[in-house]
Amino acid sequence: MKFFIKKKKIFNILSKLNTYVGISNKNIILTHVLISIDNSVLSFKVTDLDMEINCKIILSKKNIFSVGAFTVNLRNLYELFRTYSNDDIVIWDLYKNRLKLSCLKSISLLNTFPILQFPVLNQKFSFYCKFSISSNILKKIIFSIYFSMGNQDIYYYLNSMLIEYKDGFFFFVTTDSYRISIYKLSVKYFSLSNIKQNFSLIISRKLVMELFKFFDALEEKKVFFELDLNMIKISFENYIIYSSLINGSFPDYSNIFISIKDYFFVDLDLILFKNALLRSSIISSSILNYVNLHFKDNYLILTSDDSNNNEIKEKILINYTGSNTSINLNIKFILDILNSIQNSSKVRIYFKDDNSIIKILNFNNKFVNYMIMPIQL
Repeated sequence: MKFFIKKKKIFNILSKLNTYVGISNKNIILTHVLISIDNSVLSFKVTDLDMEINCKIILSKKNIFSVGAFTVNLRNLYELFRTYSNDDIVIWDLYKNRLKLSCLKSISLLNTFPILQFPVLNQKFSFYCKFSISSNILKKIIFSIYFSMGNQDIYYYLNSMLIEYKDGFFFFVTTDSYRISIYKLSVKYFSLSNIKQNFSLIISRKLVMELFKFFDALEEKKVFFELDLNMIKISFENYIIYSSLINGSFPDYSNIFISIKDYFFVDLDLILFKNALLRSSIISSSILNYVNLHFKDNYLILTSDDSNNNEIKEKILINYTGSNTSINLNIKFILDILNSIQNSSKVRIYFKDDNSIIKILNFNNKFVNYMIMPIQL
C-alpha cells in the first residue's frame, strides 16, 4: 500500500478522530486507527467497541501507487502530522509491517498491527425508520440540553439522551433526576421516511458529546439518522457513526410539563441574574452549592453562606406583587441553564412554593423547557 496526500486534506480528520480515541486504553488495538484504500477511496475507522466512527475521502488515482489496509497508533500519527506544514505532501508507504511516512527530508517509521485484530461492529442491521435534520438545529438542541445528562451515574440510562417521536413531535430529553431539560420540535423541522409509528431510543452521553464536537465547526449540512433495534447509524458530510443504544427505561417525563396555572412568575435580566449567581457561588457551601431565592414585593433577594460564616446577599428589583416565597436551588443547575441561553436578554422563572419544581423559560426559544427540583435543607 502506497499513496501520497497533502497534510491539509487529512489533518482535520485525524484531529477529530484523535479526540475520540483514548491513549490509556488497555486494549492496544483500540488506540489504533484502521486505514485502507480501495477504488480511490481512503477510509479511516476507529472504535471503542460501543461506538464506531468512519470517514472516507476520495483520492485522485494519480495519488495512489498501490492499495491495501493497515492499523497504526492514532496518537502517534496525529502528533507527527501536527509538525508538518499545511501544504506539505506526505508519502505513505506500508512495508514489512511498518508504515513509512516521508515528508521533505523527514522519514518516520511506525509499527502497525494486522487488520484482522481490529474489531468491527456487526453491521447487519435492519433499519425500521429514517429521518434527517439540519446540523445547525441539532447542534442547537444538544447545546441547549446536554448539561442535564448524568455523568457516571450508577443508573446508566441517566448518562444519556432520550430521542422520542410521538404524535408528530420529536422530543429530546436529558435528566440526572434532579433537573430535566426538554427540547420539543414538530416534524416540519425533519425530513421523515419509513416512519410508521411512535418510537423512542436512548443514546449515550459519549455519542452526544462526539456529535457536538463534530458539529462545532461543521457548516450547514443534513444529518441522517437510521434506527435499528440495538444500533443507531448517523451520517453527515463524509462521516458515518455507528453506536449501540442504551438498554433501559428512561424516566417518564410526560408528567413533568407542569401546569403553570397556579404558579407565579417573574422576568429577570439574564446578565444581572447570572452575575448575582456567580458571586453567590463564590460564597456558597461547597457541599450543597445552593442559593436561596426569596421573592417578595418587587424584589428578588439571593442569599448564600458557607461553614466558615461567610455570607453574601444580592437584591434585584423585579415586577412582582405575589406572596413571599423562598426556594433553595443548586446554583450550578441555574447557571448551566443561563449559559445555554443565547440571543435573549431575559429569562422567565415560574415558581409556586419551596417544595415545588421550578420552570425556566428562554424568551427567544419556545421549544426548550428547563425544570429544577428545589433543595430541602
